[in-house]
Amino acid sequence: MWPRPDSEVLSLLEHSQKPAIDAHQAFESIRHHWLAHIVHDLRGPLFAARGYTKLLLEARDEGVTVTQERYLTTILENITKLAGLVETIQQAPAPSDLSLERIDLNQLLQSVVNHLQEQNKTLQLGCHFFPGPAFTIGDRAKLMLSVQQLLGAAVDFSRFGGRIELHTRSEDDEFTMRISVLPGGSMSGTNPEFVPPALPDVTIPCQILRLHGGVASADCGHSGVYNVTVRLPLIILESTQAKGK
Repeated sequence: MWPRPDSEVLSLLEHSQKPAIDAHQAFESIRHHWLAHIVHDLRGPLFAARGYTKLLLEARDEGVTVTQERYLTTILENITKLAGLVETIQQAPAPSDLSLERIDLNQLLQSVVNHLQEQNKTLQLGCHFFPGPAFTIGDRAKLMLSVQQLLGAAVDFSRFGGRIELHTRSEDDEFTMRISVLPGGSMSGTNPEFVPPALPDVTIPCQILRLHGGVASADCGHSGVYNVTVRLPLIILESTQAKGK
């Protein structure tokens, strides 16, 4: 059972009359993108595991050195990734998982941002949206929950004085959102006593984006900048495209 998104934000995006969509066609497009990401994610660990195994086999007459131990560790890490991806394949999206409708991602994101700023008057948040709508087919409530939790994680990470920068762009039928928490205040690299907080848990929003054929990644570099990158396919059907003109 997914948590419920903020009811106030959800109410702002409800339409009095939802345009009809071809749910089967939309779902098949989502599943196509979902499968493409799974295949892409499988290739990396397989390549690494195979490569390091070959290096060990070439030195099989020698004892296990420090370098070989590092190779074995990398093999184990990649095999573990493969095991997780196998579980993901078993959780392929089904029609019952999503309540599909036409959505403007920029509008959805702007509504979540507005609500977040109302709740956090001192929040340092810079938004840089590309002009125009970003229409797709998806589950409005689930996508809203994903955005709320990703931005909420950034807010939690920035409580030491960092500034949040939010950028979106659309290219080649793909919507990209990047959330960055820039060090500042006590998060500044000039503060020798500052210990970066642990990375927020973004498991649920990542799962939601996977259901929609998208991907998300989070990392924190040595500079202390926390980044979240979201890539989501823009599902554009001929029927809904014609209605939007």
